[in-house]
Amino acid sequence: MILGRRLGSLVVVGLPITAWAAGPSGHGAHQEHGGVPWATLFFTFVNFALFVWLLARYVWPQVRLWLRERHTAVVQELEAAAEARRHAEQLRAQWEQRLHRVHEEIARLREQVEADLARERERVLEQARKTAEAIRKDAERTVAAEMRRLEEELRAELVRHAVDVAREIVRQQWSSADQHRTVDEFLRQVQP
Repeated sequence: MILGRRLGSLVVVGLPITAWAAGPSGHGAHQEHGGVPWATLFFTFVNFALFVWLLARYVWPQVRLWLRERHTAVVQELEAAAEARRHAEQLRAQWEQRLHRVHEEIARLREQVEADLARERERVLEQARKTAEAIRKDAERTVAAEMRRLEEELRAELVRHAVDVAREIVRQQWSSADQHRTVDEFLRQVQP
């Protein structure tokens, strides 16, 4: 905006000087002489010098200021971009480390789970072995007890049957002499 005002003032100042330097206009304006038009050349030079001075005095500082501001803005943007890039690189490195740690943690957890499963499997198998062994021992004890009970029943049955048979034999063949002789033998064995 300031640059536009300064250029406008240059045009306002520069146009009259240019018109004055050009001299009167028209057909008879150029006088015929064979030399160099020094006056026109002088006014053109003065006009050009004034134009350069005005540019240097009013326009060039504004252009330099704009160029400095633009340079500063570009440098700041480049520094901000470089900082953003460094920050992005740091974030990327952090995430890569985290990802690596996650992979390591997953591998460690997998190993731990496999070890826990192996221990649990061994514990269950050991418990099953103990249970099977207890069942086998209980079955053996039950079978042994049942065998003893059956043996005792069988013996009792055999004894009853033997007693019955012996009674029957004794009744049929036992005499009073046999009875006295058996009692005497028993008494001899009992006495010391």
